[in-house]
Amino acid sequence: MAFSFFKKTPATPQVETRKPARPAAPSAVPASRAPDSAFEHSAAPSSAGLISLDFVSRDPLDGARRTGKGELEVRDVSSGLNPVVEEAAMLFANGDDEAALSVLEKATFAELGSSTEQVWAMLFDLCHALGRVDAFEAHALAYAERFERSAPTWPATPSGGACGGPPTLTLSGKLTAASQPSIAQIERLSAKAPVVRLDLARLHEVDEDGARLLLDVLTDVRRRGHGVAMLSTAGLRDLLAPRIVPGEAQGPAQWLLYLETLQQLGDEANFEEFAIQYAITFELSPPSWDARWVASVLVPPAAETVQPACGGPIALRGEVVGARQDAFAALQQADLPQGVMKVDCSELRRMDFISAGLLFNVITAVQATGRQPRLVDVRPMVAALLLLIGVAAVAEIQQRRF
Repeated sequence: MAFSFFKKTPATPQVETRKPARPAAPSAVPASRAPDSAFEHSAAPSSAGLISLDFVSRDPLDGARRTGKGELEVRDVSSGLNPVVEEAAMLFANGDDEAALSVLEKATFAELGSSTEQVWAMLFDLCHALGRVDAFEAHALAYAERFERSAPTWPATPSGGACGGPPTLTLSGKLTAASQPSIAQIERLSAKAPVVRLDLARLHEVDEDGARLLLDVLTDVRRRGHGVAMLSTAGLRDLLAPRIVPGEAQGPAQWLLYLETLQQLGDEANFEEFAIQYAITFELSPPSWDARWVASVLVPPAAETVQPACGGPIALRGEVVGARQDAFAALQQADLPQGVMKVDCSELRRMDFISAGLLFNVITAVQATGRQPRLVDVRPMVAALLLLIGVAAVAEIQQRRF
């Protein structure tokens, strides 16, 4: 599989933080043309924007042609995409959430033409995915003031799928004292749900202040009888492990957070061993093992790629990265019925560039069997990548509405 990259590489804009006030140089959108919501379908499909949700090309192989070896080549069919959309989609696909957020925030101060609703939809979606309630609300206020119509509101849970599920907050970058606004969202989300999922996959640094902030919130949440299930906890455990030196009384909060990772992972034997070492090192009583707070007990594990959802359609879930050959195997099952094949994407959090290219090839092959994939409830950030790759040329994409 070969990929044809794009002719232009937009320069990364400088970071500009939005305040909950009227944007500079606002311009109203004529009411006769403005949709009721940033996530509303347009009347007809448009190759220039993601807000048109019927993304079926008349030529299902537009953007995919056979090479001499019989492999499919993904070509650039995204010439109508705004450079801001391309850049933010690629940054998010590569896991650079903060850079993607900066690009989108800065872009909303500019005139975006036909891409206006698309960019705002991506901004609201990314704030939602990161659990940034305050930022979401500030941007919603700016949106309402600028366009003089209702903005999307923060959903009760991040997932809009039929199966529902606990809300998910993502922590990325460094966990420090400056992370207090993000950590505070755990308590806000836990007030609406008995369990909150905390995704740590993008966390690459923790200091003593950050560890203490997280531990304090976990204590408060549990005191109310609610729970926090950590995802990708092994990475945080491995990050803290070099600092946990028996006999060296340094970083007590990081010690306790290390014990928390062991409990979340269900590793009782190591928890008990290091709890004793903690008591000896700091001459303090260690925390006790409590099986109620094991992540797999709070949130039973579910397959992250493709599987039936709630006995209904095939589903894409979690983070589809690394272009595993079996990632989309369920889409190619021989016993699937002909006609429209719904694929539930309500719990698809992220997809990387190479996996999106593989999905393009899989869908093209599926079409040859008489089936037409329909990707349902796709997050705007993921939908932008799929349009960038050309998936919209071979499948119908229905974007999520908040």
